[in-house]
Amino acid sequence: MMLGLIGDLEGEREAAVDCLRLLGERGDIAVACQLGDLRFGYGPDPEGYLDAIESMCAEYEIELLCITGNHENWALLDALWADARWQNEDGTLRPIAVRHHVKMLPRGFRWQLGGRSFVALGSAPSVNRGLLTEGVDWWPSEALREEHVQATIAGGYADVMLTHDSPALPYCTATVADIMASNPMGWPDEILAYADDGIEKVTRAVLGVQPRLVAHGHFHVAGEAEVRLPNTDHNTTIWSLAARRDPGTLRVLDLDTLTDPLADPVS
Repeated sequence: MMLGLIGDLEGEREAAVDCLRLLGERGDIAVACQLGDLRFGYGPDPEGYLDAIESMCAEYEIELLCITGNHENWALLDALWADARWQNEDGTLRPIAVRHHVKMLPRGFRWQLGGRSFVALGSAPSVNRGLLTEGVDWWPSEALREEHVQATIAGGYADVMLTHDSPALPYCTATVADIMASNPMGWPDEILAYADDGIEKVTRAVLGVQPRLVAHGHFHVAGEAEVRLPNTDHNTTIWSLAARRDPGTLRVLDLDTLTDPLADPVS
């Protein structure tokens, strides 16, 4: 089974449509996972944006599973997950069906697909928080909480771990490591500390789950690395995906081999 992976779309309708069309035209993608910053509930026409995504998913019969990013409408997500419809009997959260083919996955959600086990751990700190307005385009609940990390670790091993943020060095791609080391946007120290807290939490979760593959977005750069996590008997492949329509925003994951059947990313 082939699984589509899509990086940050940042609310750009044309990018979302193009990505889904490229995957759909392959003819072998029934499920795709979007790695956060869909920008759910954002923008001048959030319903029209979702309608355009749903239209492409319906045309190509693709189920789109979206993990949460930092740039989502967290007030809306929090309100939806407070509704009993999107909770299990034990209070754990269920995926929100925002359209017939489109779901938002809660942090720590696990599922099985194509003979593989998956865990999703979305969210990240917004490094541009100082440019945003709380309650308008930024909400504190964007950030991972310790309870999310502990629940994810307690769930144990998964073959594939999908995150929004990246694990830290030495468990990240070279392109992400360059950004972490150089701070190219010149963010102030307090923002870097906020970002580092999210990276540290994701890293602990990755080390606890010990997956064979981690795929993430957030940094908007494509890359690939192979690492050995502590106390494991296998290597772990790390994929960072680019954003919008940039090269490396799409990848295809062969669930039999946990590799990309293409020599290069789709686009």
